[in-house]
Amino acid sequence: MKKIIAILLALAVTGGLFSCGPERAESSREREHSASEEETTEGPTEEETEEETEPAEPTEQSCHKSFDSSESQGITRITLTAKCSGDLRKEAVLDDVSGHVIHMGVVGRFGLPFELSYTDNVTDAQLSFTYDKEELRGVPEENLMVLFYNEDEEAIYDEIPGSALDKENCTVTVNAEKPGVYILVDAYQWLDAWGDSRAESYAYDKDPTAYPTDWERSCDTGSIMELADKQWAVENAPLFHVSTPEQLASAVYYINGLNSSNVSIVLDADIDLTGYDWVPMGWNSSGNTAFSGSVDGGGHKITGMKIEGSTEVGFIGYGLGCTVSDITFENAEVSGGAQVGIVGGEVYMTDTWENVHVSGKITGAYDDYGGIVGREASLNFVNCFADVEINGEKSDFLSYRQKVITETEVVETFTLTLNEDNSITRDDHEGFRNLCWQIDHNGQGVLQRGATDPHTDEPELTLDPSYVFFGGSDGKTEVYLTAFINGTYIRVSNIITVGQ
Repeated sequence: MKKIIAILLALAVTGGLFSCGPERAESSREREHSASEEETTEGPTEEETEEETEPAEPTEQSCHKSFDSSESQGITRITLTAKCSGDLRKEAVLDDVSGHVIHMGVVGRFGLPFELSYTDNVTDAQLSFTYDKEELRGVPEENLMVLFYNEDEEAIYDEIPGSALDKENCTVTVNAEKPGVYILVDAYQWLDAWGDSRAESYAYDKDPTAYPTDWERSCDTGSIMELADKQWAVENAPLFHVSTPEQLASAVYYINGLNSSNVSIVLDADIDLTGYDWVPMGWNSSGNTAFSGSVDGGGHKITGMKIEGSTEVGFIGYGLGCTVSDITFENAEVSGGAQVGIVGGEVYMTDTWENVHVSGKITGAYDDYGGIVGREASLNFVNCFADVEINGEKSDFLSYRQKVITETEVVETFTLTLNEDNSITRDDHEGFRNLCWQIDHNGQGVLQRGATDPHTDEPELTLDPSYVFFGGSDGKTEVYLTAFINGTYIRVSNIITVGQ
């Protein structure tokens, strides 16, 4: 069965080279060469020279890499066995792809995904995953399934049939017929996510609160796990009404450890976090641990929040498509290096935050910092303000992007002209990075569109009226060109105003 995965984010592939293991079978060429040296010290005959240049017979060899199961998230060993006419350690490479957002976000993934590549000298390859039974955390061994991914085939995941499960040695072995990425998954979670009826045959009873989550194993959880009620969190998800530090901590536990998507938090009272060591909600840009829900303050405030970290530091550490509204953070203390803000450290794919007010201090920040959000790409702040001291200096910038735009000189290099049919034309200049049309409606950004014809890759010199009125015909629309300068988009044209 093949599943098409939509790629929504830019992909970043990292990982160390896994050198293949200790012993390997001695090749026939080595045996012949060894015997030749024992028989004579004279130079080789013509016949011997010809024999030595003949391709060696393939021999079965293996190579492996061992891990501490904590660093590989439950896998203790990965082994490649194959026939090879050369040295398998030189003809094949195994990389862990833990930095690959799509692979790390595969539903039901167990352990790290691995990318296997090998030359034509390698045949009959088999890949074996050795798992730590204690790390299965309730998943039956029979549920372990291997998926194969090859991005040359339109980003398709295939289930590999005929896998061999060895419970005694805790291994799952499959034929690795093609180079590509191999991932061990829980068949129930994988199939259930796709609505596949076969999931029923893999169903099992599992108490998610009975096992430490990846977040608990990977991160400093501060005071959260001292306060959190796991059972309350599971029973009340995905809509949390909170009025105490304990309930808010329980929501953070659920989001960071069990499910970070489509979760809502509603404050029913003011919450005082003074004296607690708080931690970000949404903690990792790799995998499915970005917070993508909503926070509705209901007009209430959170007082005395104190968070310390290195990157992606704030009430929401890393967020995708999350919204925050009607909330005040008072006397907050946030410490971090990059992507630091009181409400959000790094937030993308989000339109508008409304009625968000913050006061407090941010220390240690050196890049992408702001009173409300550190790093964001196109977030609209409506009726939001910050009374914040950053690194000892007063700052009212809501985000780092806002700071850069304000401090960068605008040079109107391009001239825009409004036509009678409400289309807009521009002149053409080279040398600009990521030139875009920007449409603001009633003071809020509603559309950013590349100023290049998607069909011809030629400059788009006329903007269609349908885009001009993308935000509606009521009120005032402003259209201008932006270019990527100093890490964000800066206006590089005059502004065309339509309406009142």
